Amino acid sequence: MGKYNPFNPNSVVVPTLFAGRASQVNEICKKLTQLKHGMPASYFVYGERGIGKTALVKLIRYVASLNEDKLHELNLITSYYSAEQGQEISSILQESLNKLTDEMDSALVAKIGSRLGEIFKNGKFEIGAFGTSLAIDTTESKLKREITVKDQTVSILSNIIKSISSGEGKKKDGILIVIDEIHNVGNLATAASIIRNIVTTLDVENLGKVSFIIIGYEEDVSKFFSQDSSAKRMFDFIPLDVMPDGDAMDILKKGFEAAGVKFDEAALRENISMAGGYPHSIQILGYHLIETDTDGQVDQKDWDRAAIDAMFTLRSKEFAAMYSFGKPLTVKDEILSLLAKENRPLLKKEIADQLKKKNIYQYIPVLKKIGAIRGDADKKLQLQSQLLRTAILFDQFIRKNEIISPSTIPHGDLE
Repeated sequence: MGKYNPFNPNSVVVPTLFAGRASQVNEICKKLTQLKHGMPASYFVYGERGIGKTALVKLIRYVASLNEDKLHELNLITSYYSAEQGQEISSILQESLNKLTDEMDSALVAKIGSRLGEIFKNGKFEIGAFGTSLAIDTTESKLKREITVKDQTVSILSNIIKSISSGEGKKKDGILIVIDEIHNVGNLATAASIIRNIVTTLDVENLGKVSFIIIGYEEDVSKFFSQDSSAKRMFDFIPLDVMPDGDAMDILKKGFEAAGVKFDEAALRENISMAGGYPHSIQILGYHLIETDTDGQVDQKDWDRAAIDAMFTLRSKEFAAMYSFGKPLTVKDEILSLLAKENRPLLKKEIADQLKKKNIYQYIPVLKKIGAIRGDADKKLQLQSQLLRTAILFDQFIRKNEIISPSTIPHGDLE
């Protein structure tokens, strides 16, 4: 039987192995306690791919239903839904509401459904503009559909809130609805308005016990609120960036403990920065550290080998077309290497001066086109992804140690 490896780069971290992000977790959970007093609190969690958005919210959702004294006494019913490409907000809300019923007594769901008429069919909520023809989709018909979606969602949530508050079923303090991958929403520009109207209507009716957590990328924020900037007032924004080394160390320590292996504290402190504070790369590194270890003690030799395996994983799966991993560096690669090393936005002139090359400007558009870099309002350039930075740092580590590939090095031969 193989040893247990708690690190899984291809899946969301389970709540029991989550570490770091303490300030964000506390900020969100503390405000969610206001739901029991009818004060809604919604959030937009954003950051680049692999930065740990879903893992953070998965933990929030876990804590939100525990009703533990030491964890803010949150006692909510929750749902999580990941939007599909092109899916309409009405369909997403419908799925989210039906997932709420998984945490409710079936008899109570049926009782609520009996009050809702055609909105409840075959044991499920159905949201949409019934009878509306999509053949001629005018601005007026779209508006009518949005109003219908809002009204039906409010009707469903009103009935659920009244039921869980009065103790008809298992008594709860409120509702948390999580919508992930918001960039996939087909009518993203109108989604904020619909959600704002839902929350506001419930609040006015003294039923303000619903919170939404929206998960997306930074560029989704402006798109989401593009047609209803006033909706921003009901959201708190939680930007996620790379983790400090202390938090990254906590993740590995928790995983080592779960795997039942010991570790060299000095080696952990010395090497943790190679992960770049990026949750996905921390998981990749942790996975390879456990797989590499043969004696139940993660030491420097394990780190050396795991770094090689992690870098080859990153470069083969994520960024093979962006950087010359294991090959002679081009000018484009040197630009990316410098940005990775500095880990801060740089002016084009700074890059040219440090590289002592005057022809870097012709490569900037190419690097932007392939998604390797981006520019900010001050005309400074930075890597598009901290995960790319991690892959480059791994590559530099391997070049420094003159390592060719993982297959050429027998385990234990790294000095």
